[in-house]
Amino acid sequence: MPFQLEIPKDKQPRPEQEWGFTIWEFILENKWYILAIVLIVGIFLYSRNYIKKH
Repeated sequence: MPFQLEIPKDKQPRPEQEWGFTIWEFILENKWYILAIVLIVGIFLYSRNYIKKH
């Protein structure tokens, strides 16, 4: 894989070396997509609960 940094064989890779980004960078760069997914799931769960009660 040409995008990966060289990793010494005697050390475990850091997350940046293994994946090219950290989990916090991923969350910050994709915050609007994650927020939209959470909102859609929340609406789905609310409507399912509302339909069961009525």
